[in-house]
Amino acid sequence: MSETAPATVQEHAHEEHHEMGFLEKYVFPTDHKMIGFQYIFTGMFMAAVGGYFAYAFRMQLAFPDMDVPLFGQVTPQVYNMLITNHGTIMIFWVAMPVLVAGFGNYLIPLMIGCDDMVFPRINRLSYQIFFVSTVVLIISFFVKGGGFGGAWTAYPPLSSVPEYNLTNWGSSLWIVAVTLEIIAFLLGGINFVTTTMNARAPGMKMMDIPIVIWMINIAVIMFMASVGPLVAGAIMLFMDQRIGTAFFLPAGGGDPVLWQHLFWFFGHPEVYVVLFPTLGLVADIITTFSRKKLWGYRTILYTTIATGGLAFVVWAHHQFIAGIDPRMANVFVVTTILISIPITEVLFCYIATLYGGSIRFTVPMLWALGFLMTFLLGGVTGIYLGASGLDIYFHDSYFVVAHFH
Repeated sequence: MSETAPATVQEHAHEEHHEMGFLEKYVFPTDHKMIGFQYIFTGMFMAAVGGYFAYAFRMQLAFPDMDVPLFGQVTPQVYNMLITNHGTIMIFWVAMPVLVAGFGNYLIPLMIGCDDMVFPRINRLSYQIFFVSTVVLIISFFVKGGGFGGAWTAYPPLSSVPEYNLTNWGSSLWIVAVTLEIIAFLLGGINFVTTTMNARAPGMKMMDIPIVIWMINIAVIMFMASVGPLVAGAIMLFMDQRIGTAFFLPAGGGDPVLWQHLFWFFGHPEVYVVLFPTLGLVADIITTFSRKKLWGYRTILYTTIATGGLAFVVWAHHQFIAGIDPRMANVFVVTTILISIPITEVLFCYIATLYGGSIRFTVPMLWALGFLMTFLLGGVTGIYLGASGLDIYFHDSYFVVAHFH
C-alpha cells in the first residue's frame, strides 16, 4: 500500500498539471491572466478599428471635397456611421475591456493573493460573449444599408426609425452587440466582486486591499447598478425599430426624452467606470516611481466611493436643453458641481504623494503625470458644462467633444 500511494499521488499530480494544448491555453482558457490578455488584445484591435473610423471622418472634415486616402468617399450617411461607431467602439469595446476587464482579470487575483477568479468558467464565458458581441458589431458594418448611423448616444427618433438613420439591420445589430457586451461585463463584474470579497489571502483585511483593486471593484459595482435602465431602454428601442412600437416616438404617444433619461442614468456613471481603474493604475505608478507610500489611502477610498454615489444623481446635466423643468435643472447643477469636490481630493492626494518623493521620470511616470494634467484640464471644463446657463451655449459643440475626450 505504501508503494502504490506515492505513485497514485504522482499520477494525480500529472493529471492536474498536464500540458495544455493551444486551444485550451490560448483560445478557451480559464486562467485569469490569459483571459485578461484576451480582453486587452481584443480591445487593442478594436482601438485600431475605432481609430481608423476617426481618421476617416476627420480627414473628411479637413478636406470635404476629396476622397479620403485608404478609405474612399465619405457620404453623409457614411459620416454618421463612422462617428457613431467610433464613439461606441472607444467606450464599449476599448476603454471597458482594456481598463476594467483586462487589467481587472490580470491584477485582482495577483494583488489579493489568490490563485484565480472564484468562477473561472464564468470568467471564460464572459469573454466569449464579449467576443461574440465584437463579431456582431463588425458584421453590422457590412449588412445592407451599412452600420448604424444614429449617433453613439442613439437619441430617438433618429435611432428608432430606420428610414431616418438609413440603416435597417445595422441599427438593430448595433443594439444586439451592445446588449451582449453588457451581459459579458455583468458576468465579469459579479466575478470581480465575489473574488475580492471572498478569496483574499489569509490575514488580508479590507483596508489592506490595494487602491487599484478597490477602484476596479467600485467601477464594476457602479456598472452593475446603472446598466439596468439602459438594457430596458435598448429593448424598447429595438421594439420601436423592428415591430413598430412607439416608446420613444411622439407621433405614437412616446417621449424621446425618456430615452435620454435611461441612457444617461447609465452614461454618466459609465464615465467613472472607465476613470476609476485608470486612477488606480496611476496611483500604483506614482507610488512606485516616487518611492513613497500612497498619501491618504483612506481619503482616496472614501472620496472614490462618494464620487461613485454622486455619479448616480448628475445625469440630467446632459439634458439642460431638452426641456426639463428648470427647477429640477438647478438640483442637477448643484450635484454636478458637488461631484468635482471628491474627485479633486483624489488628485490632491496624488500630488501629495509626489511631494518630497524620490521621483524617477520613467516612461510610465511621464504618462501618469501627463494623465494628471490632462484630467485636471478636462475636469475644469466640466465645471462650465455643469452650469445650466453656460451649457445652453456649449451643448452640442466641440467644447463638449473636447471635454469628453
